[in-house]
Amino acid sequence: MSKKRQRKPVPFARGFKVPAQSDIHKALGAFDNTTLSGVFDERFYETFDGLSSPKKPWDWLAQYTERGQTYAEHLQLSRTLHTPASSHRNSIYLTILGEVNSTIFDIDSLVDYTQRYFQIPVKLIHPFTNFQFDDKTHEWSCQNTGDKIRTINLYTRYDDKSKHSQIHVSSILNALTKVVPNDARCLVALTMCDLYSDDTDLFIAGLARGNNRVAVFSLYRYDPYLSFNESDWFSCKIKIGSKSKSAVEKRRNLLLLRACRLLTHEICHLFGIAHCIYYSCLMNGSGHLDEDFSQPLFECPIDLRKLHTLIEFNIHERYEQLLEFFKTHNFDNEMRILQIKLNVINHSIDSDTSSTKRKRGRHINTDEIDESHSSIKHTKC
Repeated sequence: MSKKRQRKPVPFARGFKVPAQSDIHKALGAFDNTTLSGVFDERFYETFDGLSSPKKPWDWLAQYTERGQTYAEHLQLSRTLHTPASSHRNSIYLTILGEVNSTIFDIDSLVDYTQRYFQIPVKLIHPFTNFQFDDKTHEWSCQNTGDKIRTINLYTRYDDKSKHSQIHVSSILNALTKVVPNDARCLVALTMCDLYSDDTDLFIAGLARGNNRVAVFSLYRYDPYLSFNESDWFSCKIKIGSKSKSAVEKRRNLLLLRACRLLTHEICHLFGIAHCIYYSCLMNGSGHLDEDFSQPLFECPIDLRKLHTLIEFNIHERYEQLLEFFKTHNFDNEMRILQIKLNVINHSIDSDTSSTKRKRGRHINTDEIDESHSSIKHTKC
């Protein structure tokens, strides 16, 4: 009888050190805020999955040696990125480059999710118009919508046989840097056009310039109806799928889910949050799209603390708002995971409330305390 051949485990990249539990605790840091420490406890940490080992040789941690970023390191970085002089920058701006098929891409829901996730205003603006492809020059271009209208040529590569084109990301980033609103924490462009950065690229999902507070990301490769091979950048095809209402809704929801993951991950980078190596986390890196699609929508406790320090939101209320979004869009897996986290937080809140009531009751009934233990009267609750 033949034995089933077992696959050899895929090793981490040479030099990568898998964090020990002590490293994770150190990365999270100590708490001096009693409100936060009531949320960040062992039961809450247990609702997060640990870091996964690579499954394929081209997975993120099979290729790259990441060192991670502790809460303290991000706190130090954020003090240089977010200064009193930039305190007026309290909005995230999004813009769409080119046409978007509203039957498959729900931009309004993406804006809604981003605002729930970051708990600050998210505004959709239109600084460019006439985004079009020139059949003669085989180049994309657009026009700005300012006082002095001018044409912006976007460097493009084009394949004659397939008629497929890709825009160089630097062309878009250069245009974005000139139209960043004064109160913007960042300006992010989304497009259904394919992107590249180097001639050797099959494609890139996008690129950010943190110092300029701009980024651009393509959702072209995130369409579940797209098929492509790994050898030629121009070998892409959108399959003809069912036009039934349920099939269109499924495609639309899956693209939205993937867009939510991509956009929040990249905006976190613009906020100075580096890749995570401590948990299975929104901020894990990805070596390919399959790995990207398998990653969670939630940040780990360490990155949650970083984000909370930057924005100072109510963690419980934020989770409630995200849960409502997941229910609306039938994100069943995310809904289940988040409900578990909320149950733990609600239990901690109830426990703290009951404990506070007991302490206050004991403090008020001072007549029942024996004079020999009068020092208890002065104990702070």
